[in-house]
Amino acid sequence: MKEKKVEVVQVRIKTVDGSELKFEDVILNEDFQNVDKKNGGKYCQIVYVQDYPEYVVGLIQSTKMDSTPPKRNVNTNETMPLGLLREEGLLYGNVFLLDKEKQVLLYEITKDGLFIGQLDGLVYDLVRDYENIVKFDIKFAALMNANAMHKLLTMGDKKAIHIQFANPEEMLKKVKNDQKAIKEIAKPGKDLGADLIDVVYKISAHKTHYLHNGPINHMLEFLSNKFDLLRDNVKKFSIRGYEEDEENITEIDFIKDKMVEKIKYNDGKNMADLKPHERKQEIILAYERLKGDIYRYF
Repeated sequence: MKEKKVEVVQVRIKTVDGSELKFEDVILNEDFQNVDKKNGGKYCQIVYVQDYPEYVVGLIQSTKMDSTPPKRNVNTNETMPLGLLREEGLLYGNVFLLDKEKQVLLYEITKDGLFIGQLDGLVYDLVRDYENIVKFDIKFAALMNANAMHKLLTMGDKKAIHIQFANPEEMLKKVKNDQKAIKEIAKPGKDLGADLIDVVYKISAHKTHYLHNGPINHMLEFLSNKFDLLRDNVKKFSIRGYEEDEENITEIDFIKDKMVEKIKYNDGKNMADLKPHERKQEIILAYERLKGDIYRYF
C-alpha cells in the first residue's frame, strides 16, 4: 500500500457582485464534470463526484501528454515503446473532499497530478464562458494544525518573527507587485547575489513592546494563499510570542505546522483505473479523523 499526503485548505470565494457562491456550486455542476481543460502538458477534469449531506468527494483526473520513456524487459534486455497513441497519455489523480459548511477542502498531494496551487486555474477555465455563474475570485488557503492553532489563539504579544527565503531572485519574479513587505525583504538578497535570506525581527528587552500585527497578518495571508507557488522558496516563517500567562514564550512555524493527513491505497503496476472507490473511502476516513479539529478551530 502506498501512503499519500493530504493537504487541508479553506476555500475562499469572492464574487464581483457580493453574492454568495460556494465551491460545491462549481464541482457539483454537471456542466463542469468530465470536461477536459489543458494545464501545461496535462489535460485535467473533475470526475467521480459524489454528493453527501455534509461533504462532496471526487477526483481531479490529469492526463499527462509529455514524452514517455521506453519500457525494458529485464530478462531479454529488450527495450520498446509503451505504445501510446498520439491522443493518449498517462493518467494520474488527486482525490478530494469538500466540507460544505466550513468550505474546507482535503486534497491529495501527488507528484504528477494537479497541484493544489493549480486548482484555481482549472476552476477558472471551466467557468470562463459559463453565463449562469457570476465572475469570482477563488483562493485555497492552507490551514494550521490543531496544536499550532491553539498556540496562535492563546498567544499574546508577538516578540519575534523569523523568515527564510531561498532563491530571492526567483521569489521576486513569483511575488511581482502583490506583497510589498516580502519584496522589501527579498530584493536586497537578490541585489547581493544571495541564495538564502535569513531574517529575524524581534523585540528583546521591553516586555511592554511588541511587533505590529498588521504587516505580519498580511504576509501570512499572502503566503498561505500562494504557498503552492512559493513552497520551494519559503523555508521558514515562524512567530514567537508570550503564552496567556505572559511568562512562557511559544513558537509557531507556519511552514511546518500545517494541517495534513495521510491516506493509503493499493497502487498496482498495471492499473486499469485510478482506484476511485478506494481513494474516496480513504479520504472520507481522513476527514473523520480531522473533523473535530476543523470544527473546533475554523
